[in-house]
Parts: sequence; structure tokens; C-alpha cells
Amino acid sequence: MIRRVDRRTLLGLDFERDDPETDFYLKDEYSATVNVFLHFTVLGVIALVSGRPFLFPSLGPSAYLIATGEQPRAEGAYHVIGGHAVAVVAGMIAYALFGNEVSAYVVFARPDPAFSMEVIYLWASGTVAMMLTTTAMLLTKTNHAAACATTLIVALGLMGGLEDAIIIVTAVAVLWYLHDRVISPLAVRYGFKPRDARAE
Repeated sequence: MIRRVDRRTLLGLDFERDDPETDFYLKDEYSATVNVFLHFTVLGVIALVSGRPFLFPSLGPSAYLIATGEQPRAEGAYHVIGGHAVAVVAGMIAYALFGNEVSAYVVFARPDPAFSMEVIYLWASGTVAMMLTTTAMLLTKTNHAAACATTLIVALGLMGGLEDAIIIVTAVAVLWYLHDRVISPLAVRYGFKPRDARAE
């Protein structure tokens, strides 16, 4: 049996379901996708104009948490920006102590990196970075899980140095500010603000 789906609900234009029996509902999927599109469009333009890496992997989980509202604390500046800042510092400390100026890009592109000292350096750096980040986030109550990807990016030599550290924190700050002050008010006004992703 095919159940009728209201066209306005399918397009994500209603905050609540018109038919509680409906199985097919795209409200959150539509709204979160619009949010993420706007986030990364702006960051992509900044990267294009500046020629700097304002797009990097750990922005993905942060953007998802912010766009879907899956974790209420994920939307706060203290958690999002603070968590990534803690992660950057922890990653830089670990890489300075154990990274030995190697990069996962280079090491794992070699024909046979197995049992090499460089893998051990990366292993140690990544492990210590995660330990420091976990401890620091719990102590500071930033608790932004997406930042754990940031600390590994730095600790594995994928991004590093003061300039990259500033870019990472700035990009995260732009992501949060853009969502909180621009996208979220527009979402409320035009009806594409997502509900809690865990609600169903």
C-alpha cells in the first residue's frame, strides 16, 4: 500500500507532519542539507579567495552537528571553537614532541612503510595528541567530539605550524558565526531549521 505524502511536507516546508501515518519525511534531511551547503559555500569562497586551506576534514563533523542540532552543546561557540582550539594545541604539542617532522601524506605514499620508524613517530604523535585532547576537553568541558579529528590532522603532519593552527581555529569560528548569526535566523524565518536528529 502506497501512503500519500503531502507535497509541502515532502519539500520540507512544514515544521510538523501533516499525516502522522506517513513513513516518508524529508524535513530534517532537506533543512540540514541546506545548512551544510551554505556553510561550505562560504568557507569554499574564503579558501578560493585566500588560497589557504579553509576546508579540511574535521569541519565536516562539526558542520553536521551544527546543521542537524544532534547535540545541543555542539552549537555553542565555547564547545565548537573551544574544542577545536584545544585540539590544535594538543596536536601541535604532540607533533613537536614525537612527530619528528614527518607527514602521513609522505610516509604512507612510500612503497613499503611497514615497520619504519616514521610510522612509529606518527603513531606516538597521534596517540599522545588524542590523550591530551581528551583530557583537556574534559577538564575545560568543551567536549566537542569533532575536534578529535582536528588533533589528528595536526599530530599526523597533515596540517601544522602556527599559520595552519590560526586557519583551523578561524575556519571553525567562521563556521559557528555564520550558522549562529546568519543561517540559523534565516532557517527560522523561512522554515528550514532542523529538529533534533535523534528525535526519531
